Amino acid sequence: MALSFRLVAGVLLVLALALLSSSAEERSAGRAATVSAMGSDHDQTSEAPVPPLRPLGSRKPVAAPPPPRPAHPRASIRPFPPPRPSQPQPQPPPPPPRS
Repeated sequence: MALSFRLVAGVLLVLALALLSSSAEERSAGRAATVSAMGSDHDQTSEAPVPPLRPLGSRKPVAAPPPPRPAHPRASIRPFPPPRPSQPQPQPPPPPPRS
């Protein structure tokens, strides 16, 4: 019983702290919003005008980079070595003797 009471008390404490911090954030954000809404002449002159956006179709296409090159210039053309036989090949029979 005491464990569940402590658990409920801890949860309520965390919720109360979260509520207090969120209300403090809202108040500070509200003050900042009213100050920025009123503005001043100094703030407006320090900002540069935003250039208009170009339409997406007018951008130049960019080519993909070339694929990586092998370390040796002819590495990809070199033939594969012949496969090694698993068993030694029998010798061909000797040619018949000439008479």
